[in-house]
Amino acid sequence: MKQTDQDIVQYYAVNEQLVASPGKLAVQVAHAAATMTLHYLLNDSRYYEVFQAWLNNGQKKVVLQGPEERLRQLANEGFPSIRDAGLMENPEGFLTVVVLPPMNKKVAEERIAGLKVL
Repeated sequence: MKQTDQDIVQYYAVNEQLVASPGKLAVQVAHAAATMTLHYLLNDSRYYEVFQAWLNNGQKKVVLQGPEERLRQLANEGFPSIRDAGLMENPEGFLTVVVLPPMNKKVAEERIAGLKVL
């Protein structure tokens, strides 16, 4: 099957140990979305063309979950991460979400290995 712009997806990896109401979870993912957009549009032009293709083709997103260690690996690879402010259920600095830029599903397979759909 030929890969196209339709195969570009953005992935959010949520810490499976996150204690959160559905609203708090939504806010954490929203923080990740805003952070990713600002980071890659302002600081990292490598993803600009893929980002544009993703924007123009439905902005597909997938929310995954996995263990904190796996999320730390992604964060250590340079992907933007969100940490809790510690105002509610989780301690300050708790890793909540790591976001990957929009990328081709085939390219993402290795990055998202070990994570499951939330």
